[in-house]
Amino acid sequence: GGAFLGIGLAFFFEYLDNHVKAPEEIEARLGLPTVGLVPALPKGHNGNVLINKGVPHNFAEALRGLRTNVLFSSADEGSRSIVVTSTGPNEGKTTVASNLAMAMAMAGQRVLLIDADMRRPRAHEIFGIKQEPGLSNLLIGAAKAAHVMQKGPVNGLFVLPAGKIPPNPAELLGSKRFAEFLSTLGQHFDLVIVDTPPVMAVTDSAIVAHRASGVLFVIAADQTSSHAAQTALDQLEQARARFVGAVLNRVDLEGNAYYYAKYYRKEYANYYTAAAS
Repeated sequence: GGAFLGIGLAFFFEYLDNHVKAPEEIEARLGLPTVGLVPALPKGHNGNVLINKGVPHNFAEALRGLRTNVLFSSADEGSRSIVVTSTGPNEGKTTVASNLAMAMAMAGQRVLLIDADMRRPRAHEIFGIKQEPGLSNLLIGAAKAAHVMQKGPVNGLFVLPAGKIPPNPAELLGSKRFAEFLSTLGQHFDLVIVDTPPVMAVTDSAIVAHRASGVLFVIAADQTSSHAAQTALDQLEQARARFVGAVLNRVDLEGNAYYYAKYYRKEYANYYTAAAS
């Protein structure tokens, strides 16, 4: 009786838990296609990681898979601008945006990564570049576009840092100057990736999403509740955002190996890693 009671309670609490854990939950609860599953990094890795700097094989391979899915999701649209955002903070959106931009450039695309999170910018830390001058300097007319774009660590990648943190980020992103700037980038880049603040924190993401070709929505596995994510998606839909899909980020493949076995088989990855070495 005690055993059955314990099993029953376990299923009951699992039923009450509304945190998103698997791709099919994203599709069933949120109505978004899952375009990528990115594993959590081992302890000891900080947040400033890039796929060309000794990251685990499965992390780099996951970003290449995400790159392929994003390319095929809009193969006939020509130049594109994609907003990368999340429900709340600390879900890894900037890491996903930065590594996706690098993966795209490594595939021969000419890519610009814009750090439009002018409240808590991080792209300059990840790429080891100066924060200023950047986007805010450009939008107030204090710098020209050619002076704020910096070359990335791989050919074809350029990074536009956030610049000096302004008192009015939402107004700058909603300005005519930003709309005109974003519209001209298609003449120079195959893809523009815009890292924006979390949706539930401020309105910046919805403002930019309205002008972009699509939105890539990052969800931290077993951290983001489906209710909060749905509220964030509703806000983006009200801004007439078009969705590329969702990325399930920070998936614990080691701790929940059985749960994620149908999405990732470690022995297959080990086989190819050994063959490459």
